[in-house]
Amino acid sequence: MEHPALTASGLTDLLRRGGSLTRGEVLDVQVERELQTWVSHLAFVRVQYSAHASRDLPCSLLLKWPATGSGQRGPDDDAERDFYARVGRSLPSPPMVRCLAAVEGAEGRSTLVLEDLRSSHDHRPWPIPPSRPRCEAALDALARVHAEWWEHPSLGKTIGAPHTAESLREMVQGIGAELPAFLADVGDALPRRGRETLERVFSSPLRPWLRLADPHALTLAHGDAHSWNFLFPRGGAGPAYLIDWQTWHVDVGARDVAYLIALHWPPSRRRELEQPLLRHYHEQLLRGGVEGYPFEALLLEYRRCAVRNLTFPIIFWKRGMAPEGWWNRLDHALAAYRDLECEELL
Repeated sequence: MEHPALTASGLTDLLRRGGSLTRGEVLDVQVERELQTWVSHLAFVRVQYSAHASRDLPCSLLLKWPATGSGQRGPDDDAERDFYARVGRSLPSPPMVRCLAAVEGAEGRSTLVLEDLRSSHDHRPWPIPPSRPRCEAALDALARVHAEWWEHPSLGKTIGAPHTAESLREMVQGIGAELPAFLADVGDALPRRGRETLERVFSSPLRPWLRLADPHALTLAHGDAHSWNFLFPRGGAGPAYLIDWQTWHVDVGARDVAYLIALHWPPSRRRELEQPLLRHYHEQLLRGGVEGYPFEALLLEYRRCAVRNLTFPIIFWKRGMAPEGWWNRLDHALAAYRDLECEELL
């Protein structure tokens, strides 16, 4: 069934409920492109408004709602709508894409209406890492969000769920329970050294995860901050936008940075840019108002998060992602674990 917001009357109603259309109406909706990811349905549309509508309303919009019937829906299909409704609008644009509506609906039709930035922004195609200037723009975006929510009193109370030692152990042990089947599936394609590393990590006291029970230096994390979830200016210089907020949660800022770099980049590129980019991110945190957080603290958090990255290949494998989606990430995460001497953190 076609989404009701793909009609003029349906989109008018959605924008009014979202508070963006206070006068006038949508006269016409032309769908330019539709696609479905493993968690979302996307419709890029061109909109015509009546003469009484506000002139600052964008005519190119992206409608996004949870995928249905794919059998691969995420653990919380309404999380992104909740993010934009309660958190996203308090953050500046950029790095946030302008959200015109984040409306709860029936039968899995909770919907986002976002400005479509394709004409001015793009991202590097998978799996090529972005250029260094784009890396810095991505870290600027993360640092701006992280600094805004750094040790915010709402974290773990009204914004995001609180962490406890019990909840953290339960989460990681649940992932670790999949390790025997994962190792059996990959077989001897994974060298013995890598198998032994995974076994030690998941049988350890889980200290890199239990750190989150301490509220010090916690912030709002994106949760899926690979470089293809950033939009960069087509013309070169300029700020980046951060998109796809389905997995936002309370965490350390280094969680997003390690996910971006240590999980997704080949070892040679990571070794070249890791330290200067960590320095750049740290400088942006300080400019954003973060105090009492030396670079050494960031580096320790980053190393802890490099340990935590070892969960993701197993999670992606369990969700049925194709091997090209998790195998390289496993290799990258194991290499970062060794290079950063993460064994001593267990």
